[in-house]
Amino acid sequence: MGQQPNIELEHADLPRSVAKPSVPEGWSPARPGELNRPEDVPWGGAFGTPGPDTGFVYRLLAESAYEPGDGERGADVMAALAAVAGARASHFGRAPTVTDVKVAALILGYEADGMPQAVLDGLAADRGAWFADIAHKPGKARMLVGAIDLEVLAMGPDEIWPRVAAGERLVAL
Repeated sequence: MGQQPNIELEHADLPRSVAKPSVPEGWSPARPGELNRPEDVPWGGAFGTPGPDTGFVYRLLAESAYEPGDGERGADVMAALAAVAGARASHFGRAPTVTDVKVAALILGYEADGMPQAVLDGLAADRGAWFADIAHKPGKARMLVGAIDLEVLAMGPDEIWPRVAAGERLVAL
């Protein structure tokens, strides 16, 4: 907008040149804990085995029909199944699938199709100790996953079903 002819501008009112910022200095990540490459990401032990989108297992579980047994809370059942299925998916370096949920349900005794009733009753009794308040205690979920052999997690449902049906406990708690 132009200047009005009836207003006199003083020297202080005139536009001033603005100092331009200097070129930024170089930066390199040198802080402790800085992750620069995928190889720097902690793996195993207390860090676990991270996998992409492990939270997707909750959507898969919401679409499944696994009901809590007597004395079990739905949140604890979901947390236990999610932990085991997520660990299996992370072992393969991918997001959870329906097969991961099925394997978790087999290991924990929620797949009842053709399974002997005595085996299902024994697993239901064990789950009381395994799942108690697992939804609110992440350390307990890590213990549950740690009690399952990695070789068992890597197996398919067709390999796990006969072992569970024979009465073998695949959770070493």
